[in-house]
Amino acid sequence: MATNVRFVGGVYSRAFQIGSRGYHEFVGNHVLDAAPTDRFVVKGREAVVSTSADGDTTIVTLQERYHELMTVFAGPPPNRKTLIGLFGTLEIDDHPRGMRVRPERFTQGDTALEQVAVTVAGRGTIVVPGPRQARSLVPKHRGKSTQHGELWRVPLPGRATTSTDEHDHMYVVAGARGALEVRFDPESELDRTALLNWVGGLDAAWTEA
Repeated sequence: MATNVRFVGGVYSRAFQIGSRGYHEFVGNHVLDAAPTDRFVVKGREAVVSTSADGDTTIVTLQERYHELMTVFAGPPPNRKTLIGLFGTLEIDDHPRGMRVRPERFTQGDTALEQVAVTVAGRGTIVVPGPRQARSLVPKHRGKSTQHGELWRVPLPGRATTSTDEHDHMYVVAGARGALEVRFDPESELDRTALLNWVGGLDAAWTEA
């Protein structure tokens, strides 16, 4: 599971990902094949930098007691002073139940996007967006009734609207407390009925900390 958030302010725009402890190491070893290249301290917290073997991608992660806050750069990272400044403008509260991140007030930054992504083995990926994005995610027409709200099938970009293949669509579920989207795992061994029954039982509830 990972949480994604993007902060904006003036010409500033930067996306971050929040994962549990070990997130940086997992991404470096299993996603990017990236090796550590630097470490430094920001407000008493350790940050680690890792760059992919081809030099095309760099991940920089601030490591807290329970969670880690990561951002990604194309190519080599900015210098250490710039990175310290970047993480230093964030207000971070870390707890066993989750990490809360927001720009310091003096930056006048705002949250442009926030979402939580959960991958369920053998089934698919669930993305739960924040309230702003949820409103634009839900179709205007009425959906099919589910246990907790309504369900819509939306064709993926570049896929035929007439396709009956469940992997050519994403599925949107919305209720009174939030919305989510699901994309099925192409490698899933479950049949169409089982996957749709799983989606129909999902419920999204976004709660502000």
